Amino acid sequence: MAARTDRVHGLLLPIGERSLLLPSALVAEIITLGRVVQQPLAAQWILGVINWRSRPVTVCDLSRLWSGGIEVNARSRVAVFYPLAGRSAGEFFAVLTSAEPQPRVLDDAAPLMTNANNENPLFAVTLVLDGRPAAIPNLTTLADLFYPAKAP
Repeated sequence: MAARTDRVHGLLLPIGERSLLLPSALVAEIITLGRVVQQPLAAQWILGVINWRSRPVTVCDLSRLWSGGIEVNARSRVAVFYPLAGRSAGEFFAVLTSAEPQPRVLDDAAPLMTNANNENPLFAVTLVLDGRPAAIPNLTTLADLFYPAKAP
């Protein structure tokens, strides 16, 4: 009988010069970028709001936090995320990607154990997948970014 291996099912989101690797269960849907309504005074990494399934969803370009941003083109997609832990059921958010996200099944956790040159608090782990820089996001930091604490 073969030894049991634990598999991690993930989604690799190309975002500018790097990719984000995260559990596929966090993503509700991958869509094409439609009409974006810009928000006055929004942070520079927020593109605006889209209408997704009759819900307003904020779309952001996370690459603006570590580089110059993504050039929106026909290959661009939007990953709509389920609300992060501790948020209400309607607090979806979306991330612009530079191409179609790709499913990944990791049979070996060894690549996930490297954390070379990680100086960005947005990333829990940095690694190289398919010869390209990738990162596993720090979900606590992302939650703080997307849902800032309101002043009392």
